[in-house]
Amino acid sequence: MNRKNYTFIGLLFLAFSNSLFSQEATSTQTAPPKEFTITKTQGLTNFIVVICEGKSKEELYKKTIEWINKNYNKPSEVIKAQVENDYIRFQGISSEEIYCSNNIVKVCSNIKYDIEISFKDGKYKFAVLGLENNGKDLRGIPHWGELNFINSWTHFKKDGEVRKMYQDAINSVSGYFNNLSKSLYDYIYNQNNAAKKDNW
Repeated sequence: MNRKNYTFIGLLFLAFSNSLFSQEATSTQTAPPKEFTITKTQGLTNFIVVICEGKSKEELYKKTIEWINKNYNKPSEVIKAQVENDYIRFQGISSEEIYCSNNIVKVCSNIKYDIEISFKDGKYKFAVLGLENNGKDLRGIPHWGELNFINSWTHFKKDGEVRKMYQDAINSVSGYFNNLSKSLYDYIYNQNNAAKKDNW
């Protein structure tokens, strides 16, 4: 066998090896989360990625602007930053008191959140950048304070199980953001009431 044949076989082996290793790397990549959850180790899921087949990033950006305009009272104040067809960052407050602790007396409060929605063709990323709840200080004066679930002994036992008095809060907060993203998704595909108002 001459030198050319050895060289060819060597190159063929390298190409096969690279292909094999790249496939292994791809198969072990973790898919982005599709829904918000709250755990002791990770807290609230940082973001979810929502697939929107057949929608360009331009369409997704435009629809998201419309959705904010129709769902928030003062859109110009709610939107904190934006780059056309790239991302929108906005702030909102839950209309209901969804964060509750249920011990001897049930105490509930609203949540305030900062969200950034980024766009690519066929999908958007829905990220929660900040989260606060409306509590009272020792003098009884209302104030906003950071709501952090990571390694929180307040919300979780040592083994990671949710404390009973915060079970409703954990479910309500994660559910709130899942519903918020679904509301946007439905608006994009004209499936909710806000979108249907455009159909005369």
